Amino acid sequence: MTRPLLTGLFAALLALALSAGPAMAQPGQTLTPPDLTPEELANFKAVLRPARFDDTDDKIELAVVFWYGCGACRESDSTTALFLNSLSDDIRPIRLPALFSGRAPFQTHGRLYLVLDELGVEGQARKAAFDTAQQVNNPNRRGYGLTTKESQATFAVSQGVSRAAFDAAYDSTAVTGREARVKAFLDNSGIDAVPGMIINGRYVITFYQGNYYQLAEKLINHERARLAQAKAGAPEAGKAEAEAAGVADALEGAIEGADADDGK
Repeated sequence: MTRPLLTGLFAALLALALSAGPAMAQPGQTLTPPDLTPEELANFKAVLRPARFDDTDDKIELAVVFWYGCGACRESDSTTALFLNSLSDDIRPIRLPALFSGRAPFQTHGRLYLVLDELGVEGQARKAAFDTAQQVNNPNRRGYGLTTKESQATFAVSQGVSRAAFDAAYDSTAVTGREARVKAFLDNSGIDAVPGMIINGRYVITFYQGNYYQLAEKLINHERARLAQAKAGAPEAGKAEAEAAGVADALEGAIEGADADDGK
């Protein structure tokens, strides 16, 4: 089978993850995909193999993905905070740095976020971190502040952190271990732009000029309904989703094999 055909089959499974993934309350009664506008669909995708960052509770996980060097992240941060504070108790919001592989400023700013969070000062330091990373007084260098460990240490000290505490946290197991978990989670989701949200490890949305938060609410409500139906009991749904993931793994392997053959 040729690589283009394999790739097409792989893409088709994205739709399968959305339409066939939801659990069934009773045989023949399925949860329909959310009703999204063309604009919303352009800023949405289903995760092929759903996986949450933290699976220790039964709440709906809402992961907010951002980068200190992102202007839209900085400008929307206060609105995002209001949105998160308005959510019901069955939602668990988390913030995650955009530790995108191969993109150096994302990596270094992501480490800074994790260090500040580990030290318990990220919330109070966030606005200053955005401003300093984006060098708001030097727009030609936007996104290139705080890209060295030394500059990050100086910033942390300005936020009331001791240099010794910063150094201890920077290479700590807690920070490096969480960094690896975040990278793996983001890689699995397929998110590649910020600001963005990942709803319960199943749906990815990215920021756009339309009603970004309304789209998040639509998908939260859809996930809430899916979980309610799953709770009603339907092992067939979990089996179908597992089978879809198995097919996806097989196709990924086939595509990698096609790439290897092309390189010979």
